[in-house]
Amino acid sequence: MEKTAVQRLARILRLMVWSVFAVNVLCLVLVPGFVAYRAEGGPAEAAQVLRHGLEQWLSGQGERNFTIALTFFASWWAVWTETGPALLTLFFWVCGICTASILWQAKRVLDTILEGNPFQRRNAQALKRAAECCWVISGAALVRLILNFLYWRSDAPLFTYNALFVPAFLMGGLLFQVMSALFRQAAELKEDQDLTI
Repeated sequence: MEKTAVQRLARILRLMVWSVFAVNVLCLVLVPGFVAYRAEGGPAEAAQVLRHGLEQWLSGQGERNFTIALTFFASWWAVWTETGPALLTLFFWVCGICTASILWQAKRVLDTILEGNPFQRRNAQALKRAAECCWVISGAALVRLILNFLYWRSDAPLFTYNALFVPAFLMGGLLFQVMSALFRQAAELKEDQDLTI
């Protein structure tokens, strides 16, 4: 059976989804380390330490230093000692787990496209789960935005990525919900057509 252009594109997209999913899971593991470095000296400090460690490792001069790996390992419990880093870690983990779930649902939809039968109820369920994950991210960003307003007592949090996450993921969730309804209706029509034949 010859593959259609849509199925060839779905195969490429599925590979890309798997790649991004793997990077997402890796980032979930590294979140406490980056939060710990951010709490100590900000993003510039983290970038400088990583750059220095990478230069040492690539140059091969002297012993290879595993200080960065040890710091990332120790940060798994160090981030819970203060409220700010703990909340930031929780926020990134909630967002990371939700994006991993969205990617997994995308993989499930692409699998049915590769089978040649995309109009199924399970695609509607997958898109509905993706919508719910988008709304969780939007809600977490809204909570973090409100907490930042209370902490800083200024309008500065309006100019952060949290303020962008709230409407972006809210609209993304609405889009997934509409697509879920369309797939559900298409699956029902297909089932009715199969029964009449």
